[in-house]
Amino acid sequence: MLLVLEYLPIILFFLFYLLGDIFIATGVLMVGTVMQIVVMKFMREPVTMRHWIVMWAVLIFGSITLFLRDEWFVKIKVTVIYVAIALFLLIGQWWKKRSPLQSMLDSEINLPPFAWRRLTYAWVVFSLSLAIINVYIAEMMSLDAWVNFKVFGTLGATLIFSVFSGAYMFKHHTDREKDAEEIE
Repeated sequence: MLLVLEYLPIILFFLFYLLGDIFIATGVLMVGTVMQIVVMKFMREPVTMRHWIVMWAVLIFGSITLFLRDEWFVKIKVTVIYVAIALFLLIGQWWKKRSPLQSMLDSEINLPPFAWRRLTYAWVVFSLSLAIINVYIAEMMSLDAWVNFKVFGTLGATLIFSVFSGAYMFKHHTDREKDAEEIE
């Protein structure tokens, strides 16, 4: 259920783009993103910083897109979100001297500090890469190409990168119970 809820706004965006146009799809994306947060709150599921960043970016850039009737703003929203994620990870790593990924996942995954750092920087590079690719596709290719990249390219790239991140975490994961037994 949560997986469907997570991707429902982008699925609706894609369907309404195919059935209507970018402006109808943008409005549907805005409503879907707000409803996603409302339903998550209702279900008492955690709403992460990423959810809030995405919602506000969708609302701000979607509103500008609809008000000005200019698709460029909804296209650039993707870049803004990925840059915001990269900045969030970097600021957390540099300012708090602890990976935000570690803060979110440390209760379930035990990694040494160097592994959390590397993983954080890898996600920063990945996020910035998607931001740059998005700008290129938004500026140099057709709207159809951008929508396909937004829906399938970013999702596919994120899925693949997540699998590699999981493999990296598995490689460096240490067993907390075994570690505790060794200390005693």
